[in-house]
Amino acid sequence: MARSYITLTDPAGAAAVLTQAHDIFQQRPDLGTLPQRAAGLRSRLATIRAGAIGPSALTAAEMRMLPLLATHLSFPEIGQELFLSPHTIKSRSKSIYRKLGAFSRNEAVTRARELGLLEG
Repeated sequence: MARSYITLTDPAGAAAVLTQAHDIFQQRPDLGTLPQRAAGLRSRLATIRAGAIGPSALTAAEMRMLPLLATHLSFPEIGQELFLSPHTIKSRSKSIYRKLGAFSRNEAVTRARELGLLEG
């Protein structure tokens, strides 16, 4: 899993998986070469640009909003659907764009589909 996140340039996802693996290795040090392989992935993770944020960094609230970005609904209409203010919707959409490396709503939807976060 960590290798997949690294390939997707998703350091948050890779770090989360490697943290879980580290915890397992603390309890089970007898897992052969897995700890060394995880260390190698940790080294690769360090080479990913520091500011990179990937799709696994999307919050639950952003994941609930993501399918609505793929519709014809405006931000105020999305706000009505989710019982949130238009300002909150605008803030969340900007956060989604940033995390997916997109500069527009259309790019964010396309990227989400490519990553399997939305049906396409």
